[in-house]
Amino acid sequence: MNTSTLYAILKETTTSLRKGPETTVDTSEGLTVVHHYAMPHESERRPSKSVDVHFFTVGVDMDAAEERRGDFIAVLDTYSQPERLVGGPSYIEVGAEVGSQQAALQMFGLGEALGLWDVITPKRLGIDGPMADELAGGGMVMMSGYGKK
Repeated sequence: MNTSTLYAILKETTTSLRKGPETTVDTSEGLTVVHHYAMPHESERRPSKSVDVHFFTVGVDMDAAEERRGDFIAVLDTYSQPERLVGGPSYIEVGAEVGSQQAALQMFGLGEALGLWDVITPKRLGIDGPMADELAGGGMVMMSGYGKK
């Protein structure tokens, strides 16, 4: 799989956006610590489309994504086991192929935004809270299956 092209496409079309509170404050033993995070928060960016991939939100620039649709599909066509994409792999499996679970999740978000598949998360199955986190950590964030559209 041409990961350098994939990474270029993801860089041009997607942004990883942090979920949850914008900052957090911890007070302990008279010391107050305000945590600011390196990943931009959902409230800081207004992408043309947002896709929840459980761990973060993938912001997609749809104009750029549509421009790179053909290139993205060409990269998908070089996946080492195309039948696995059809079957709907998890972000863990795809992350091993592309070298990064974050890139795999961005790829999932881009594919959903382009209508190539859906991202299956615990929340989409009606599961929230600690159980959702446990399931997602074990690989229960998957694509529904890729078939050229």
